[in-house]
Amino acid sequence: MNVSIELLEFPLYIKNKILRIKNITKLNIKYIAGKNIVFKNSNLGLHEPHKIFISNGKEGIILLNYDNDSNVYNENLTRAITMNELTHLVNKLLKK
Repeated sequence: MNVSIELLEFPLYIKNKILRIKNITKLNIKYIAGKNIVFKNSNLGLHEPHKIFISNGKEGIILLNYDNDSNVYNENLTRAITMNELTHLVNKLLKK
């Protein structure tokens, strides 16, 4: 089976949204762009979300974002994370 993988550009507005959180630059932040995976000669495809890893070296959080979506989701995609919740999580990481 022939597979095509298209790397997506990480959305700048999500980076800017995250970098507005006070003192977040004291933590390690890694942005990984998502991918569109298409199986040629079929109607199947996968959309891998963008990933954001934020850690203090000991503990961390993983956030997911889909292309053309302004929301950031928790690791298991059960709910969107608000900026207030994200600020709270970042502050907990900074205290540890």
